[in-house]
Parts: sequence; C-alpha cells; structure tokens
Amino acid sequence: MGAPPVRSTSAKVSLIAMFSVLAFLAALFVKMTVSYGAIAYAIVLLIGALVIREPYSATAISIVAGLLYSFQSVLFLLILGAFIVRGAVIDLSFWLTGVYRDAAQGRYRVVPIAATMVISSFLAGIYQYLFITLFLGKLVDFGAFIVSTIFLVALASNALAGIIVPKYVMPKIRLSW
Repeated sequence: MGAPPVRSTSAKVSLIAMFSVLAFLAALFVKMTVSYGAIAYAIVLLIGALVIREPYSATAISIVAGLLYSFQSVLFLLILGAFIVRGAVIDLSFWLTGVYRDAAQGRYRVVPIAATMVISSFLAGIYQYLFITLFLGKLVDFGAFIVSTIFLVALASNALAGIIVPKYVMPKIRLSW
C-alpha cells in the first residue's frame, strides 16, 4: 500500500523547490567531478520525481535547477537545454510506462526506471556534445576517448541510481498527505 499522491499545490511547489535546489547543488558536484559524480544528480532528480509522482515533476525540477545552474555556467542559458531534455525524457517515459501510477501505489519497477535514467542521461549528453560542443563550438572537444569515458561513467551512474532509488530508497520513504 503506497502513499496517496501529493494533493496540496503548496506541497508540490515546496517539493519542486526543495528538489530543484538539491539538483542544482548535485549538478555543481557533477561539474566539479567532470561528470564522474553523475550519480548524485540522478539520485536527487529521481527521488524528486518519484516523491511528487506527477507527469511534470522531473521537468519542473530540471528547469528550475537548470536556471539556477545557468547563472554560474559560462554557457548561461545554452546549458538549460540539457536539463530540459533530461526532465522531459523522464516525465514522458514515466508517464508512458506507468511509473508515476505505480509510484502512487508504492510500487517501483526497477527496469523501466533504470532504463529511463540511462536514456535521459544519454540524450542530455548528446544534446550537450552534439549541439553545444560540435555545432556551436562553445566547449572544448576532448576527443573520442575522454568523451566516451565520460558518457560511459554517466550512463553507469544513472543505471546504478535507477536501481538503488526504486529498490532501496523509495520503499523507505513514507509520505503522509
């Protein structure tokens, strides 16, 4: 038996604000570790989306976190696209696969969650690499080996977050609204 969905608008806004700030701080950590700390951002974003359980939750968290992040980024608003891609892919996938519906019942299926996290990370990385690095030339292209390593570590981190959060974290969170 899962927790009922968040009904209060103020509770939803508060949760979005809280998880957005945590996602922003996690994104700073990811930046400091040159994407090797990607699991931190993935865990915060995933917990936020699964706690709020609404088809817009990951996108809202990502947009606010991306706006906060853009103020300290040399790319300014260009980086916001990576955040939006990430949140939109999660929301769309979770809606299509019924993850949000299941989360409202306290069920968390690892396979669709982990797959979504990997795909969203990959697409956000593709946006950043193809659009910002190659097309716009705003970031340095470090070559295939380093870029591939960063991609693989980010994908593995997101897969791990997609396993840890639904299997161990979410069953421990009890919401009472």
